[in-house]
Amino acid sequence: MKRVTLKEIGKQLNLSPGTISKALNDSHEISAETKRMILAYTKKINYIPNFSAKSLKTGRSNTLAIIVPFISSSFFFDFYEEISLILSQTNYQLILLQTFNDEKKEKEALELCVQNNIDGIIISPVKNDSSLSLLMYIMDQICPIIIFDRINHQLDTFKIGIQNNKVIYQATAEMIKNGRKNIILLLCKDIGGNATRIKGYKDALFNSSIPYNEDNIVEISYSSPKDDIDAELERKISALLSSPVPPEALLSTTDTLSLKVLHILNKLKVKIPENMNLIGFSNTPFANSLNPSLTTIAQPTRLMADKSVELLLEMLKKRNKKNYFEFETYFLDCQIEHRKSTSASRE
Repeated sequence: MKRVTLKEIGKQLNLSPGTISKALNDSHEISAETKRMILAYTKKINYIPNFSAKSLKTGRSNTLAIIVPFISSSFFFDFYEEISLILSQTNYQLILLQTFNDEKKEKEALELCVQNNIDGIIISPVKNDSSLSLLMYIMDQICPIIIFDRINHQLDTFKIGIQNNKVIYQATAEMIKNGRKNIILLLCKDIGGNATRIKGYKDALFNSSIPYNEDNIVEISYSSPKDDIDAELERKISALLSSPVPPEALLSTTDTLSLKVLHILNKLKVKIPENMNLIGFSNTPFANSLNPSLTTIAQPTRLMADKSVELLLEMLKKRNKKNYFEFETYFLDCQIEHRKSTSASRE
């Protein structure tokens, strides 16, 4: 199908291409009546703007990018969906890029943003220092960047996340209150936030006079929730269950690990919550349908998305005013949603 040009629309309406362009961009220079006439005609002919041509002319694409480790995580999917809903009320388009927790893929995603003249980026980085020089260059020369979730990254910008040490402290303390002392902390290896999560865990043990056992920190490496990590996870959990003092509780810190470990514990015929309390980080809508229903730490995805877009759009408004902002890190509260995997106190 041949693309209709502004010149052809102008010829049909006896208006200049410039007038058509200004009307489509809601310019104050064009009267409301003329805008209505032009919009009615473009709707009638199913006109689709040529954003590539517009980008070349203005230097802007009206497109934002969100870069996440993987969209198959319910947390990242929910975040992306919230961002999409918010931006649907604006003139901005949104593209989604995945890094699969790989620094090379993260760099490629950022380079693609530069090549496609992206106006702004919201990213959850692979590591605390990944792609730092490239991110600094983009912030200085190309477009604003917001960091969410993995907020320990070294880039100086606005960051929106949760207090990992606080929520892990609360979850660990709750298990201790239920009479559990030998508690596993299950982590995805080499992601930002692990150090603060471990600190919260250790602080909760210390404040209850429970000795810290480094063997209870279990790290699993994976680049996607679809990776086959079940065998490794089962082997490590089985080894701990076979130890002289088996664990009585397990705190999982990612969507993927939370769901997989519940399956493995059921497979190993571990009684939950009688013999093992289980809390997982998860935004899955199916937590109530699991067996048993899973107590979860739910991250505030909607608030995180709202704040990310609010700050990014504010930066875009003042894109030519360097050093205008005093960057801050915003910590949002999490909620522990209690279900059947953490009952049966041993007190």
